[in-house]
Amino acid sequence: MKRVTLRRREVTWAVRHWIGEHHLGALLVSGVGLVLAGLSLWYLIVVRALHFHDLAAASGGSVLLILEICLLGAFSFVLVYAGYWLASSPFETARVWWAGLWTLIGLAGIAVMVTLAFSTQILGGQAPATPSLIQTMLLAAGGGSIAGLLIGVSTIRETAEAERARRQQETLLFVNRLLRHNVLNGMQAIEGNASLLEDHVDAEAEPMLETIEDSSDRIVDLVQNVRFLVASISGETPIRPIDLDDVLEDAAASVTAAYPEATIEPVPATGAAVMADDLLVALFENLLRNAVEHNDAAEPVVSTAVDVGVETVSVRIADDGPGIPPRKRRRYLEPGVQSDTSGGQGLGLYLVSTLLERYEGSIHFADNDPRGTVVTVELPHAAYR
Repeated sequence: MKRVTLRRREVTWAVRHWIGEHHLGALLVSGVGLVLAGLSLWYLIVVRALHFHDLAAASGGSVLLILEICLLGAFSFVLVYAGYWLASSPFETARVWWAGLWTLIGLAGIAVMVTLAFSTQILGGQAPATPSLIQTMLLAAGGGSIAGLLIGVSTIRETAEAERARRQQETLLFVNRLLRHNVLNGMQAIEGNASLLEDHVDAEAEPMLETIEDSSDRIVDLVQNVRFLVASISGETPIRPIDLDDVLEDAAASVTAAYPEATIEPVPATGAAVMADDLLVALFENLLRNAVEHNDAAEPVVSTAVDVGVETVSVRIADDGPGIPPRKRRRYLEPGVQSDTSGGQGLGLYLVSTLLERYEGSIHFADNDPRGTVVTVELPHAAYR
């Protein structure tokens, strides 16, 4: 006896839990479907039976009957199943209520319109037959409910996607701040202390110190690229006109400071502005750095040229290195793909690709003459936009 009582309590609790947590809004949608199914059965069995001779005399009566059964059955089934689907969905209770509310709005809206239409006919002295009136009301109610349900589901999906995107952006911004304030500060402390140790280590320890410095540099470069990617994906910096001359000058100065043996030929000022953001300098830094790092010449030479068009501005970067094989050029734009001689993490050119997608730009590769690779970046001209 105690076991039976306990079982009943468990079932009761489960039902209450399902109703409370898995949305009365979902039950409302299924309820509309069940009511529609009941009224449809009453219409098909009772009303059809009372007016059987009139309906049978009508042309195409059997075809219309089959069509009515299919439509009313489909409307009822869709609504009942939609309630079950909503109850099993990950949507929050408040959002599921919107689906139920829109279902009722669709039902009420169509019902009002059909009622007004029939009222106009009645006032004009053309009263419709009872079966025709009930048939139209049921079909309209089913169609209106389905239309309202679709609007409701579309609405809650859009709001859920917007909420998910907002949370992802907040997470990305948090990661960006974490990398900037914690990881980079920590790496700067490591690099600073390593520099202080240069005059206090013997010849045996020098290779170890160089390893620490090289590893620190790679980690800093990696963190910087990740930060730039996060900032780009999250849309942290707005798209606006950017002076291209200043960007190219800053990028060349940064790479020259890191690789004093390389020569980056200056580009004449053009006064052109492109549609980008503050991360544009990181794009060209990665391209110039890539041209120098993978160059097998003792003193690499990288030239830059700018071509200002009506709609776009093209920046041409040419190096005198071994070049990139054609079959690998596009693959290097993918995340984590890098050459065998690269000491990075395969994020440099992927960052370039990501930023260009954000700027609505493009990148093209070609062979340089007599050797090397030419990378051409096209960006939207700010004057055209």
